[in-house]
Amino acid sequence: MKNHFISLFDPAHRWWTISIFLFSVALLVTSVIVGINDNPPGIVMFLTGIILLFFALLHPWRKVKNYLILSGVCVGILVLEYLGIHMLDRLGKTEYISEGVAMGVAFVFCLPGFLVGIIGALICAVRKK
Repeated sequence: MKNHFISLFDPAHRWWTISIFLFSVALLVTSVIVGINDNPPGIVMFLTGIILLFFALLHPWRKVKNYLILSGVCVGILVLEYLGIHMLDRLGKTEYISEGVAMGVAFVFCLPGFLVGIIGALICAVRKK
């Protein structure tokens, strides 16, 4: 893991890391200024900014397997979240369910992580041909 973060700032990756990171921050700040509450362009800018933030950290990965594992982990987290909410609902412990946390995990981490995994796997597969 330490080598991965060091490789982000190697001369071969430094330009990509900084440019993708700055573009994602610009999209995130713009989406917050525009607003993401019932505003489809703001929501799209926010999700695109999160996706690019993932790519800023993961672009040195060159294996399809790594990206597919990321997609699988995100789907697994979504399934566990669903099962946890379902069990708490069945037990009548709905006061322990936080909609904000559940939606945050699903739409700020898992959805962009899944999309990054699929897009990264496709990019790596096309590059190998």
